[in-house]
Amino acid sequence: MRPINLYLPESIAEATGARRALVGSAENITGLHLGKVALITGGSAGIGGALARLLALAGARVMMVARRESELEAARARIVGELEDIGFAGVERRVRILGGIDVANLDSLRLAVDETVRAFGRIDYLINNAGVSGAEEMAVDMNVDAWRHTQYANLISNYALMHMVVPMMKAQGSGYILNVSSYFGGEKFLAVSYPNRTDYAVSKAGQRAMVESMARHLGPEIQINAIAPGPVDGDRLAGLGGKPGLFERRGRLILENKRLNAVHAAVVKAVRRGEPVAGILGRLARNDTVQLSHDKSVPAELRELALACAREGDETCSWDRFLLTPPLAAKLTGRLKLGGWLIGTDWAARAETEWLLRVPPDDQPWLPVAQIAREAAKVRAGVLSQLHLGKMPTETEVAQATVFFLADRAVSGETFMPSGGLNVERSTTERELFGSPKAERLEQMAGKTVWLIGEHLTDYVAAAADALLGCGVANVVLMARTAQGAAAISSAVGDGGGRVQTLVIGEAIEDTLDEALVRWGPPTTIVSTPLAPLPDRLFEGSDSLDGAGFAEVVDTNLTHHFRVARKASLFDHCQVVLVSPDVPMGQGGGPAFALANFVKTTLHAFTATIAVENERLVHDVPVNQINLTRRVRSEEPRGDAEHAEEVRRFARAVLLAGAPLPDAEDSRYRARVYRGMSITV
Repeated sequence: MRPINLYLPESIAEATGARRALVGSAENITGLHLGKVALITGGSAGIGGALARLLALAGARVMMVARRESELEAARARIVGELEDIGFAGVERRVRILGGIDVANLDSLRLAVDETVRAFGRIDYLINNAGVSGAEEMAVDMNVDAWRHTQYANLISNYALMHMVVPMMKAQGSGYILNVSSYFGGEKFLAVSYPNRTDYAVSKAGQRAMVESMARHLGPEIQINAIAPGPVDGDRLAGLGGKPGLFERRGRLILENKRLNAVHAAVVKAVRRGEPVAGILGRLARNDTVQLSHDKSVPAELRELALACAREGDETCSWDRFLLTPPLAAKLTGRLKLGGWLIGTDWAARAETEWLLRVPPDDQPWLPVAQIAREAAKVRAGVLSQLHLGKMPTETEVAQATVFFLADRAVSGETFMPSGGLNVERSTTERELFGSPKAERLEQMAGKTVWLIGEHLTDYVAAAADALLGCGVANVVLMARTAQGAAAISSAVGDGGGRVQTLVIGEAIEDTLDEALVRWGPPTTIVSTPLAPLPDRLFEGSDSLDGAGFAEVVDTNLTHHFRVARKASLFDHCQVVLVSPDVPMGQGGGPAFALANFVKTTLHAFTATIAVENERLVHDVPVNQINLTRRVRSEEPRGDAEHAEEVRRFARAVLLAGAPLPDAEDSRYRARVYRGMSITV
C-alpha cells in the first residue's frame, strides 16, 4: 500500500470536520498507523465509529466488533465509501466487521480476538471502546445483577481482552492498548462523584486505574493508555433508536428520584415516630394525593407530602394526582426491605411490585414535560459551565485527538482528556491519615453495636475491634466468610468481656446482615474489609490471571463493598468504612501491588459517589474509605515493627472515619468533609 497523506476532499471535510485537525502532521501520523491492525470494540457508532474511520483513512486495517450487525454494516459502508471516493483500492479487505459480540461475555471476547487474527494475522491496537451506560439509578435501588453487568461490560471486558492479546503483542515486539474511559472516572489521586451512576463511575474509574497500575507490567513492548472524554456531542448524547438523549434522561431521573426520596423519607419519619410500617404502606397503596392529603388517619408526614404534590399539577400529566408509579413503588418497598424496615411484617415476604391499588393511566404522561425540559436544561447548562472549553467536542473531534495520541510512542500509563477536562464542583482526593477523632465523637459510641466484616486481614480487624471495645461499645459483631476466619479474628481480639460476637457469612451477605440486625440491633459503625487476598499474578506465565480470575478480584473487592454499603445506607445513625486490600510484605511492586492500587483507585469512585447520594436520603449515612496499600513501593512496611505501626494506624483510621459525625448544624465543614474520604495508612 502506498503512503498517503490525510488530505480529505472538501465535501468530506465539511461533513466530518476532520481536515482541520489532521492536515499538518499527516505524513508522521500516516507512517505510524500505516498497515497496523486495530481491534475496536463498539466500533459501530459514537467515538469508536469515528475512530475506526480515521484509522482506516490513516492506512490501518480495522476490525470493528459490536453486538448489532446491522449497525456495523452501515458503519462499514460509510467508511468503505469514503475511502473508495478518495481513491483507495482493496478497501473491502482492510475494513472488517464482526457482529453478535457481547463484551459482557468472555467467550464472545475470545471470538473477537480469534477472528481478528484470522483476518489480519496480528493485532497492533486494542481499543476498548464498547460498554454500557449502566443502570442509571441510585446505588440503594440498584440490584447486584445490574451492577455486575456494568462491571463485566465496561471493566472486566477490558482486562479479559488485554489478557488475550498481551502474549501476542509481546511476541511481535510491539502493541498499543487504549481504554476509553470517561472524565467521570476521575483523575490521578482524585475521585469525581457521579450520582445515580455509581456502577458506571466505578467501571470508568477502573479503566483508568488499570492503565495507571498495570503499565509497568506491559512495557517495554506494549503501551497502555486511556482517553477520558467528558460529555461528547453526538448521536449517543442526542439519543439513539428513538430513545431520549442523555440530558432528557437525567431530567427524568432527577424528578423521579426527588419524588421517590420524598415518599421514602415520609415513610421512615413516620416509622421513627412509632407508626407501624405495614399500616403506612397500606394507606400509601391508595396512591391518591387528594385522599391521602385529607385523611386524618394518614400519618402527618404523608399527608403533607400528598398535599404538596397535589399542588404541582399542570393539567398535562398525572404527576399531581398519583404519588408513585409501579416502578417507583417497587423501589420504595425494595429500599424498606433492604434496610430491614420490613423485618417481622408480612411485607417482608411480599413481592415488591403490584401493591398499588391505583396507578397512573397509560394514556397520559406521569411526569410533567415542562419540568423535564427545565431539569434537562439545568443539567446541560451545568455541564457546559464546567467544561474548560465551554463547549462539548464532537465524536469526530475526540477521535481526531485520539489518533494523534495513538501516534505518541513515548507515553504509557497515562490518561488523555480530549474534552479539555472539567471544573468539578465537588471532588475528593486521596489523603494521608491525619489527626485523631475528638473525644466527644468517641463517647457517642458507648453502648452501641459495631459490625466488622472480614476474613484474612486478621491483625487489622482485631486491632480495630480492640480500639472499638476501648470506646465502650456494647457489641462487636465479627462477620467472616468461614468459621475458621471468624475464629482466627476472634482469638486475636483482646479480652472483650463477652462483647465479641461472630457470624459466618452465608450465600448472600445481605441475609447475614439482616440476622445481625435482628440479634443485636442496628450498628453505629460498619467496617467492611475484603474477604480474600489478592492474587500475585497478571499477564505472565502459565498461571496468569485470566478474565475470570480478574472478575473474581472485582467481585471480592468492589462488588462486595457495594453490597454492604447499599444496604447500610438505609440504616439510621450509621457510619460505613470500606477498606481496600493489603499486599503482604515482600510483594511490593509485583502484580498484587498493581492490583491493590487498581482497587483503591476504583473503589474511591464508589465511595465518593455513594457519599454524595446518601446526602439525598433520609438516613444520611456517611461512607469513607481506608487504604492499606500506598502508591510508592518504598513506603510499604519492610519489617514486623513497621507492619505493627501500620496496624495501629489502621485502628486509628477506623475510629476517625467510623465514629459518629458532628451534625451539619454544629459544623457544616466537618459534616461535609468526612464523606467520601480515601485515607491511606
